[in-house]
Order: sequence, then structure tokens, then C-alpha cells
Amino acid sequence: MVTPGGTVEYDILVMKSQQYTLEEIFKKELLLLIPFYIFSHETRFEDYEKDEIKLNALQSEYEQIKNKLEELSEKGTISEYTRCTIIDMSNKVLEHIAKKYHAVREGVKSVMGGKVLEYEAKTIKREGIKEGIKEGIEGTVSILKNLGVPQQTILANIQEQYNLSPEDSKKYL
Repeated sequence: MVTPGGTVEYDILVMKSQQYTLEEIFKKELLLLIPFYIFSHETRFEDYEKDEIKLNALQSEYEQIKNKLEELSEKGTISEYTRCTIIDMSNKVLEHIAKKYHAVREGVKSVMGGKVLEYEAKTIKREGIKEGIKEGIEGTVSILKNLGVPQQTILANIQEQYNLSPEDSKKYL
């Protein structure tokens, strides 16, 4: 809405992640809220820290999250990269909001995967890129061979285009 004074006003919808249950997050496919789901427990961190039964209930809830993400990944609904990223981001949020609550931090991280996953998503992405480059090189070599381009020219082209050493480029012939 534009007011007479020349200012512009917008209504902005606010989404409060604490208002969504885990069931709603998965049902409505609001997976981006999972890293922030821990905020719905923040007021009870002190209780979790002192009471092992309550901490176990929290861990069980995060076990459900992990299992549901694995199920979605196995079905192909989300990629392995997405699954790992959600878990990684969940751990990062947890680290910041549960700084003073060692048992909470370590309890949830033990279920979600902790430090091991911190770079797993990046590794998966890097391996995918490497595989894509390999397929690109193999496709280029195949096309050039079919066109009758001499091997020496093919080697020179893939060395230049893909920044390969002479030894590495020979592997693709």
C-alpha cells in the first residue's frame, strides 16, 4: 500500500517454526524448519540437563527426525546432499542455542550424527562434481573419436579444456 506521504508499506507473513509439530513439518514438506525445531525445546533445556528420562525423550524425537530424513532420502524424495545438509544445519543451530547445556548438545548430536556429517554433504557434492566432469571428458573423447579427430589432438583438447596433465588425459583414451 502506498501512503499519501509517498511511503510504501507491505504486510509480511511471519512463520513461527515453534508452532509446527514434527508431523506437520514432514507432512507439509517444510524440511527447512528442521534445523530450527530445537527452539521448541529451548525452555526445557535445563530440565533435560538434569533429568536423563527427559533427555532420552528428546533424543528419541531426534532419532525420529533422522529416520524420517533417511526414509525420504532412500525414496528419492530428497537427495542425500539435502539430508546431510539438514542434519549439519541442525547440529550447528544446536551448538549455538545449547552452549550451556552439555548433555543436551551431546545427546542430540549423538543421535543426529555429530561431527562426522559436518563435511559429509560437502564430500558427496564434490564427488558428484568429479563424476560429472569424468562423464563430460569421456563424452568429449567419444565424440572426437567418432569424428575421426587424431588422438594427439584429442589429448591436447581435453588437457586444455579440463586442465588435465598429459598422464591423466591419456587415461581417457
